[in-house]
Amino acid sequence: GLEVSSARLKKLSNYLPLGFAQISLTTGVITAAILLGAPQFLDRFLPLDEGFIDIRNPTEAVILALAGTLSTSAFIFPVLKERGWENENAGQAATSILLLQDLFVAPLLVVMPFVVGQGPTDFAAIGFLTAKAAVGFGFVMYLGSLILQRMYGIVAQTRSTETFVALSLLVSVGMGTVAKGLGLTDTAGAFAAGVLLANTNFRAQIQADVLPFKGILLGIFFMDAGSLFDSDLVIAELPTVLTGAISLILLKALTVAAATRVPRWMEPNRLDADDAVKLAFLLSGGGEFAFVVLALAEKLEVLPKDLGGLLTAIVLITMAVTPLLGQVAAVASKGLVTMGNDDSNDMMLLAGDESQVAEDAVVICGYREVGKEIVKKLGAATTTFTNNDAESNPKLPQIVAFDTEPSLINNILLPASNIAIMYGDGENPAVLKSHGVEHPRAIFVAYEDHEQGMAAASRLR
Repeated sequence: GLEVSSARLKKLSNYLPLGFAQISLTTGVITAAILLGAPQFLDRFLPLDEGFIDIRNPTEAVILALAGTLSTSAFIFPVLKERGWENENAGQAATSILLLQDLFVAPLLVVMPFVVGQGPTDFAAIGFLTAKAAVGFGFVMYLGSLILQRMYGIVAQTRSTETFVALSLLVSVGMGTVAKGLGLTDTAGAFAAGVLLANTNFRAQIQADVLPFKGILLGIFFMDAGSLFDSDLVIAELPTVLTGAISLILLKALTVAAATRVPRWMEPNRLDADDAVKLAFLLSGGGEFAFVVLALAEKLEVLPKDLGGLLTAIVLITMAVTPLLGQVAAVASKGLVTMGNDDSNDMMLLAGDESQVAEDAVVICGYREVGKEIVKKLGAATTTFTNNDAESNPKLPQIVAFDTEPSLINNILLPASNIAIMYGDGENPAVLKSHGVEHPRAIFVAYEDHEQGMAAASRLR
């Protein structure tokens, strides 16, 4: 959620039609493949288990298709970052679709009991649940937008990192609990809290402070997912599992690729061929929210427990090969690069978030007397080093200073078009990276406290 600032949300909305197409078309294709006998056709050539592949109930087929439609943001986002695709059209489209899928899970979990005939059948009850989730959570979001920034402002004035981290965790858990009470997923609540904070000057600092927890909690999540992997069942049904995993990847990749090939007059933001290939492979695996859908389906007695275990194994395998799919996407897309891609990518980069600076910006840690003097001197000499770099983005600030001064909480100071003064702990490398600084030309440690300066130099070296 912290990644979704208002500027980025506006860019991501360009790919919402593609997101809706991916969800609807993939669900339809997988459902049709199951009901029209694709598993039985493959059984002619492969030793598949007929007890698992003989699915004739349309409701069961739709549930399986919905679970298979979802993709893994936990694996795809690191691939995007590792390969530098985040700001490319393929990366923006993937992020948009993944966020839409995450939001799609909440209403899906509400609707599933009605689909299988185990929820209230009157439309008044359905309308009440929908209103409770939509209106209630909208009201919570409104209150959060008024309260959260003030709370962080008060905590920031204490200059206590521990309190800052504690508040971040409290907000995440609290919003998740509220969302769950309103009929949504706790994940949707935590995501909403991140969105609210993404448009504040605290975003980069929060990202840096919660980074250790992110890794730990993500590890626990995958430990829990791994515990669902029934190795005995997989070994016994290995041909069926591998066939299911390969079929899921192929069906999703082909469907997404087809969805990107609509005429440009119908979709002005249509992806070029190389970006379409990247997107198709990245989204072709399963997703972590499939476990939630399958668990609910088992609870509603729509799926047999053994079939649920088999599908969980298939999803886990396709998630695990996501980095490999990223490698395949990189190789497959190389020969499809078009002349127009560079301009479109530059346009996306130039339209970035207001808090982003050049990746090779000069960094000043501390904006007090010494820091201000450094900014002043560098600002006067900026043209000397800016004009010599062909790769530097001229529309992004080339000089950035970080300080935890409370006056910066609600403002980003722009003394000149190429200089930005931001709130954040400059001695934390994660804060610099959150603002786009990957290869700084130089780092000036301008803290007045000697011990803090030495610690910052050691940490940033």
